[in-house]
Amino acid sequence: MNTLAAILCVFLFALTAPFTRMAALETTPQSIILIRILGAAIVCLIYVLIDKWIPPKKVWLGLFATALGTVVGFNSLMAFGLREVPAGHAAVALAGLPLGTSIYSTLRDRLNPGMKFWMFAITGTLLSLSFFFAMNMKDILPGDIYLLLSVLSASFGYVEGGRISRTHGGARTMSWAVLLTLPIVIPLAIYYFSQAELNLSFKGWLSVSYVAFVSQSLGMFLWFRVLAIGPMEKIAQVQLLQPFFTLFAAILLLKETVVPFTWIVAGLVALCILGSNKEKAASPVDLKANL
Repeated sequence: MNTLAAILCVFLFALTAPFTRMAALETTPQSIILIRILGAAIVCLIYVLIDKWIPPKKVWLGLFATALGTVVGFNSLMAFGLREVPAGHAAVALAGLPLGTSIYSTLRDRLNPGMKFWMFAITGTLLSLSFFFAMNMKDILPGDIYLLLSVLSASFGYVEGGRISRTHGGARTMSWAVLLTLPIVIPLAIYYFSQAELNLSFKGWLSVSYVAFVSQSLGMFLWFRVLAIGPMEKIAQVQLLQPFFTLFAAILLLKETVVPFTWIVAGLVALCILGSNKEKAASPVDLKANL
């Protein structure tokens, strides 16, 4: 069931890049970033007021790290990147997210899922990366650097947030991570929107609403819960499907094209995910011995 929940989360997140691209065609990255965080903050504030939970001192550092990685870093870098390049380029960058998350989670928790796991994980990543690189990119553009940094930022934030969620829950973790950014975001929003005129179509508002209420809040509530149940490094491998979901969404929403061979590669990647999730994780002692 946890794997099915992870697939649902990955599907929801796969729509983030196309919707961000749609919004970026109508407004500035700064507008998208601020609306995304402020919209998510509404959901998170409602949850915190109902929940009435105050984070203990020992988790504040982790919450700041989660906010830096999943709220500020990923949000900002993705918005600036998709201002410059098509949504298909995001599929290339996102192909590296599962491996990055898995590597950081194993280092952070000092757990080694085993050689077979890494073989499946690396094979799936290389399949996805090589395919999307060949299909969507002829040259590395400045916007692609932003997308790469956004993936690294997300990997860091996912693991830190997932660790806190093991004890305190995904909704609590994400809510406080978002709210921690408000002392900076609110003054910036007041200044920016007093200077800039915001003219969005219905499609534009739909796009920023999705990234605020699903990508940055409700979807993350569930994702951190899924990561907390884990094993984190294996659940992260489900994200290998995200580039294909993203491309499918780009076809529907942005009328981008794709060759039939795409879905054969997607099937091979799915087999790699299945193989990596069947491997048993080693204990911290095993990792120490291997070091």
